[in-house]
Amino acid sequence: MTKRKVSLIGPSTLMISLPSKWVKAYGVKKGDELNIDTSGRNLIIETSDLKKSKPLIIDVCGMNANLVRYNLYAAYRGGFDKIRITFDEDNIYDENISKKVLIFDVIDEVVSNLIGIEISSQKESSVNIIEISSVNHEEFLNTLKRIFISLMNTSSDMKDAIESKNKTVLKRIGNLSDKKINRLCDFCSRIINKGGIVESDKIPQYYSLISVLEEIGDSMEKICKLNLENSFFKEVKLLNLTLESLYKLFCNYNSNNLKEFYLLKNKLKNIECNGRMELELSKISSYMSKTIPEIVSLNM
Repeated sequence: MTKRKVSLIGPSTLMISLPSKWVKAYGVKKGDELNIDTSGRNLIIETSDLKKSKPLIIDVCGMNANLVRYNLYAAYRGGFDKIRITFDEDNIYDENISKKVLIFDVIDEVVSNLIGIEISSQKESSVNIIEISSVNHEEFLNTLKRIFISLMNTSSDMKDAIESKNKTVLKRIGNLSDKKINRLCDFCSRIINKGGIVESDKIPQYYSLISVLEEIGDSMEKICKLNLENSFFKEVKLLNLTLESLYKLFCNYNSNNLKEFYLLKNKLKNIECNGRMELELSKISSYMSKTIPEIVSLNM
């Protein structure tokens, strides 16, 4: 923490200087408008411009396909605007399919699953990736809401497919829904890490909430596969109702919505059914419990 002396300008105006490191990072200059808010003892100063990150160079020489994927996802979530991947071999081993694949295809596969970036150029031993769209606070909140909506839609579509005994649709839901949810969660994490968009005092709560929603998406993929073997219509219907209640709580926090969600969550936890299905529903209920303190905190 740095300290600044307060200066008196004119008869009653007090002034402090802005930290030069922060000014350079966000390109603040004379005449710019800054947002100023108070929070108890704290004075919050924000700029509408995003922090400009330095280009990131990732050397993936000797790595397999999964390690290349992990590095790319980490760089994306980290909020980097420009990413350069360097390598020394065109073909790398992919454990997922037990054979060698083109590294260009692995990079293209990852980038195509991420929002707001694209491959700008490819050379003999490197690939350059750039950001193609800017983000703002409203877009962050809208994307976060889309995660909730995707979870609700997945459970609703699953319920309808079970009722109509359509296993083809169930397979498609299982294959696509979790990927979509992960994509949105990655984008939300990226927005947070870019800085200057999400209120700093709410970052831990948002991180936790995004992580929990991602876990719920993983469990729902397993539930979809379980319903290919046996029908759990009643259980999935309750799951859908609970997810709808969670979304309502997030969008409109009040004591009545909190009580409703808490009762449905506990009902989901205590439902009795097939062992594996019961385990996944219990896990989802536990994940949902973790959302309560975060949503409460965000509304304080």
